Amino acid sequence: MQQDLTAQQQASKAAECQSLIIMGVAGSGKSTLALRLAEQLGWHYLEGDDFHSLEAKQMMASGTPITSEMRDQWVGRLCAALQDCVAKQLPAVLSYSGLIRKHRERIRQAAANPQFVYLQGSAELLAQRLAQRQNHFMPVSMLQSQLATMEPVDQEADVLCLDIGHSVNELMLQIILKIQQRF
Repeated sequence: MQQDLTAQQQASKAAECQSLIIMGVAGSGKSTLALRLAEQLGWHYLEGDDFHSLEAKQMMASGTPITSEMRDQWVGRLCAALQDCVAKQLPAVLSYSGLIRKHRERIRQAAANPQFVYLQGSAELLAQRLAQRQNHFMPVSMLQSQLATMEPVDQEADVLCLDIGHSVNELMLQIILKIQQRF
């Protein structure tokens, strides 16, 4: 019962922030964290991988990075989903890689009062996590490509950088505290 009240209070306080964007390279734990946050806050969950085309998933599964055009189309689908949430007044949590700054700008424009969260970790830890993952199209061999493509976030004031060495519960607490401080 007490946990339910806490969740309701958190959801109420976070209502002004209507979009959480959880980003990071493969293996950062963005999907796990985003889903848990959506459940905790009672928000709509958008899994970025669900918006990739079958062709893009097949390319990445074979170890081939997707093209810029494919990535642009994917981000367009993510923006459309965020805009749909805005139109329906549904707060949303999106998990997606967020590698390219101009794509983050498009997401920023489509989302309602977004708070970005960038999950960072060492290449070794990320590779270890990817090696342990089952039933996912992204192979460990794609990690270096993603790390090389990831553009810096240091000039983006709405990005909270967090270390993936922390537990999911600790990360959730830091994010909820950030939302409460920001809004």
